[in-house]
Amino acid sequence: MNKTTRRRRLSWLAVPLAAALLFTACGGDDEAEPVAVAPEPVADPEPAPDPEPEPAAEEAEPAPEPEPEPMADEPEPEPEPEPAAPPEPIDIRLVTWGGGKFIDFIDLYVAEENGYFAEAGVTLEQLPGAGAGDAVRQLVAGNADIAMADALSGFFATIAGAELEGIYCPYTQNWMTMLVNTGAGIESPEDLRGKTVAVTSQASTSKWYAALLLADNGITEEDVTFAATGIAFGEALLGGQAQAASTWGSINWALLEAGGIPADQIDDYEIWQYEQVPGPNDVYFANRSWVDENTDGVARFIDALEKAKVWIQENPEAAAEIGSRYAVGADNMDRNLAVIDYRIQMQTNGPGVAENGMGWCDVATIQDVADQATELGILPDSADASAVISNRFIG
Repeated sequence: MNKTTRRRRLSWLAVPLAAALLFTACGGDDEAEPVAVAPEPVADPEPAPDPEPEPAAEEAEPAPEPEPEPMADEPEPEPEPEPAAPPEPIDIRLVTWGGGKFIDFIDLYVAEENGYFAEAGVTLEQLPGAGAGDAVRQLVAGNADIAMADALSGFFATIAGAELEGIYCPYTQNWMTMLVNTGAGIESPEDLRGKTVAVTSQASTSKWYAALLLADNGITEEDVTFAATGIAFGEALLGGQAQAASTWGSINWALLEAGGIPADQIDDYEIWQYEQVPGPNDVYFANRSWVDENTDGVARFIDALEKAKVWIQENPEAAAEIGSRYAVGADNMDRNLAVIDYRIQMQTNGPGVAENGMGWCDVATIQDVADQATELGILPDSADASAVISNRFIG
């Protein structure tokens, strides 16, 4: 090694030694604090460029919906039901025992007014009869389709050979009575011997029931006089032409409640009940062949009547107003209501009605009346009620 090279090397060693000595002198006995070396500033990184959007894919056409596979054995749709055909029209000629349109036949007027007959396809013609016997005669002669009569009037015809059928009992209790003038000395049936009894006609319920009461007390038709007065009972009684009258509830009301008999004479009159007839007083009779040919129409007619009867029970005042427009002499609303109330009782409380329904013709009770009439000589022969009264349209 030459001198020049050695001197250069020593000079490089002196530099760090001097620096060390200087550092020690400045620090004294304390530990030297490290000199913080400021870090070189780091440049913020440049933000990464937004990724370029990928090219949008071309909008794909929607795939066609698959056609539904046909169901195996798919049932055919049921056809719409056809509207119900209107009922077959039926024309009915009904002859009543009364000589006109009385308030007593209120169910007929309500069935007409409320459209029950129209709904049933029934056209009703009400004909007047001069008593129940006359009503049945018109039926047998072909002048009517239905007769409203008592059972005895019907039995007179069947005993004579007519093929009749009792199809309905609009009033299931007896509503006939005898009104007697006690002022003329009538205190008992025996007192009627030699006296005159007013009846609507010589072939009527009015007469048959009076004869039944008399015969039950040992009095024959020869013992009294029956005077046919129609419904002019008041005139016959007040004029002295009759001492008793075979009447019914609505007539009694007119005589005793509405002034038909003067108030100062009312106490001279008394009402007797026909206890010999506890059951139906009215029966609708028709020729059996006609009933067989018109079974459906007859059933619809009876159904319309029953609707009317139920409506009357629920709406007596409205029924009274309807009656005033249909019935003769029915302008007194109090009288109309009294008759309607009476009729409601007659159609709901008869024998067998509770068990079998409205319109029931109690055959046993009717047979008992027929037997009495036969024994007492009113009917010319026995009658079989079960062979005549059918009740096939009830229930």
